[in-house]
Amino acid sequence: MTTAPLHSLIQGGVTRAAKSVIATTVAKMVNVVKVQRVLVTFSLAGWLMRLYCNHRSRRQLAALDSRLLADIGVSEAERRAELGKPLWKTQGSGKSRGRGR
Repeated sequence: MTTAPLHSLIQGGVTRAAKSVIATTVAKMVNVVKVQRVLVTFSLAGWLMRLYCNHRSRRQLAALDSRLLADIGVSEAERRAELGKPLWKTQGSGKSRGRGR
């Protein structure tokens, strides 16, 4: 009969098409995972850089004497508050940015 070869041809074509769709979807998922991994890496690097910048700027702030503090318009209480923050807190975080502690 002629329907058997036609059926197997259609079946084979559907199988090939399904495999192609699955392979394409898997390839896209792998690319998404790679992109997410890169974004996580950059995000981690950015966070570590922010920690380092916080440490460096607070170390510099601690080294200023009262005359230099007055020159830049920072009170002793503001300096103590900034130096008392945890390392991961940014300098501008707090009530001025609308965030709670």
